[in-house]
Amino acid sequence: MTEKSAQKPALTKLHKWLAELRNDDGNKYLHILLKEEANIPDDVWDELFVFIDHAHEGARSSLRAPLGESLNPLMLGTKIDPAYGYPHKLNIIALQGFFGEILTGIIAESYETFGSSAWEVPVYLFRTHVTAFQQLEEIKQTDEWDKVILGRTGDDGLAFERGEDGGIIRWMACEAKCTSSHNATLINDNHEKLAHSVVTKPVDLLRTIAALQDYVDDDYSRDWIQSLRELYFDSENKKIERCDLSVYVCGKMPVKNPTWISTDEPHKTYTAKRKLTAVEVHITDIVTKIRSLYDRMDSK
Repeated sequence: MTEKSAQKPALTKLHKWLAELRNDDGNKYLHILLKEEANIPDDVWDELFVFIDHAHEGARSSLRAPLGESLNPLMLGTKIDPAYGYPHKLNIIALQGFFGEILTGIIAESYETFGSSAWEVPVYLFRTHVTAFQQLEEIKQTDEWDKVILGRTGDDGLAFERGEDGGIIRWMACEAKCTSSHNATLINDNHEKLAHSVVTKPVDLLRTIAALQDYVDDDYSRDWIQSLRELYFDSENKKIERCDLSVYVCGKMPVKNPTWISTDEPHKTYTAKRKLTAVEVHITDIVTKIRSLYDRMDSK
């Protein structure tokens, strides 16, 4: 079993996939609309698959870790493998959730918000989805692969901005929703959850450190673990600003208006006073595209 670095593969072709329209009030609210381009080249999907596959690698390592060296490489890809079927064989609802979280991380790193394009997502938190891992073991024994996987608690994603010394100067709580059609309740839920969270440090800070440890111990992981540990032990926490990011990915385009979410002011359920970025992503035939990307893992 080859260990990989937690450092994510580069995404160089995002502009060929999504066109950006933004509405910035210059103060505390930013709305970004990302609309899928026509005639997307195949190399866009190739690059995106590599990124998605890497995002799940830490969770696969976490699943296999208890068996250590007793898991023979010849067992990989068989039902003896604790990571067999993860994540590609899971129900499409679970895959939509995974895709939404990954795309949220990509958006956090790729689009400027409030004067900064330095946001970084050190690692994805799929290894914290204990319920999915428990149900995966059950499904492997019953072959009920269409069973709906319950969602996980905690942060959908975390992004950080670091200073020149590597210390964290801002962090961003991320909430993601992905639906094949349109569901206003999902938009409400995203904004409401962000608004009601009053923590000044991420609740999944320790889980983020643990997720980095699922990958190879290299400079990338060590640097991030050090930065996150310093944040955890910062008892005063006065210099750390929190921002919020809500990402809504949908397969149905609005008709009366160009967007589902207000471009001028925060959603009515977002009552916090922090800086908020609301992003909606319009992707046609989204279920087919998500399934196609994850199906590629079957041939690895």
